[in-house]
Amino acid sequence: MNLGNLLFLGQWSYEEPGGRVLLHERHVTALRRLAPRLLDEKFIARKDVPFTARRAMPWREDTRPEFYEPAQLDGFVGDLVLPGSEVASVPDGLAGALVVNVRRGDYYSVPEHRAEFGMNQIGYVREAVERSLADNGVPARFVVVSDDSEWCRRHLAPMLAPIAAVEVRDGDVAHDLATVVHAQRLVLPNSTFSYWGGYIGDVLYPGREVTAPWFWARSSNGGRAHLLRRHWRVVGDGVPEIIDD
Repeated sequence: MNLGNLLFLGQWSYEEPGGRVLLHERHVTALRRLAPRLLDEKFIARKDVPFTARRAMPWREDTRPEFYEPAQLDGFVGDLVLPGSEVASVPDGLAGALVVNVRRGDYYSVPEHRAEFGMNQIGYVREAVERSLADNGVPARFVVVSDDSEWCRRHLAPMLAPIAAVEVRDGDVAHDLATVVHAQRLVLPNSTFSYWGGYIGDVLYPGREVTAPWFWARSSNGGRAHLLRRHWRVVGDGVPEIIDD
């Protein structure tokens, strides 16, 4: 379970007040920065779990709707995610920018994850940017945030620079999520962490521009992402080749 998945569990817990609590001790430090109230109100330590407590795996109960539209998303974000969060602060330099978020890390360094989630990231970003330009014009700048900024400097900056100035930012997890959250124009990868940047930002800035890939994972739902929002622009319509430099 990484941070994006934990926020999905937080949403699941929020939908039944008082009846669901969460157990996860790996990401306490990050949650303290990103969603401290969620950590305090919904997570408990393993030593505090009653022997008789019912254990649940909510992702196994998922009905895989076409779009991610939880009725209480606004409440969850406003009540448990943003209060006290570093993500609530707006990073500098986002006015007029098109933010491109890229997920690398274990998606491409671990062969099993690459086979499951890998895609042609350069081709996807190119098409996503072209669609954005066609609909909303040239941005003032591109801001790229990623867990592999050097890869982005090598492969994406030269492609984007002829269109507008490019800034590849070296940030930590809180800075990157805040940048995604507060972007007015946004390109997302197939990542639950990035999806949550999309969801939280949609609550704060209804009607902003978000682009995401149709593809999520090869072993799930025929490859189609089931966590996208209805109003997002979707790029692609099938399982892509894995092309990666």
